[in-house]
Amino acid sequence: MDTKPGCIALLHQLGFKYKQTTVMPSGLNPENQAEFKKNYEEFASQLKDDETVVFMDGMHPTHNLESGKAWIKVGKTKEVLSNSGKQRCNLNGFYNPFTQDIFAKDYRTINAEATIDTFKELEAFYPNKASIFVVIDNARYYKNKTVKAWLENSRIEPIFLPTYSPNLNLIERVWKVLKKERISNKFYPKFSDFKEAILDFCNKASPEHKALLKKSVGTKLHLLKPALA
Repeated sequence: MDTKPGCIALLHQLGFKYKQTTVMPSGLNPENQAEFKKNYEEFASQLKDDETVVFMDGMHPTHNLESGKAWIKVGKTKEVLSNSGKQRCNLNGFYNPFTQDIFAKDYRTINAEATIDTFKELEAFYPNKASIFVVIDNARYYKNKTVKAWLENSRIEPIFLPTYSPNLNLIERVWKVLKKERISNKFYPKFSDFKEAILDFCNKASPEHKALLKKSVGTKLHLLKPALA
């Protein structure tokens, strides 16, 4: 007797759902994350008209198909073409969760030079802001002496996340939307087509695009509970 359907029904009755697991950084410090979230929310609520805050990070999408889920008729399969492309984009960009402003640029590599260039793009994006606060992780190039020297005469003020806290960087959610909209189950014969689709998403300012980001990304920081040993 097959008891599998009965077991599944019982699990549903008990409040369980079959879903993807959540990756948990092994070095997560819940106290540090909670303190950062509290301080950030207080800070963000007190921004002046000539101030703004963005979240910044890099992404490295590879020119190859990423298979994803789709609605497929029972008993059928859905084939999608793939390629063996190894080229990738090296995106560095920023996202404003309150205005849904988004910008990203492709670089040969993400380093101190690319970071400064992105900061320059950010200042050009907000010419009338006296202070631009940038939430970033602790990547080595953000603390490079050349970057630090450049920031001394800049309107940009970095806010460093706690270590092992990608869940607190809202642009990570933007990258997830990008994967869903432009990469998952999408076949691009040429790398140039792939790159164009990626950059189009990252530099779109239409009301429809902003509405998608507003709904999918939100403004609130999400805390993670520490994994059980």
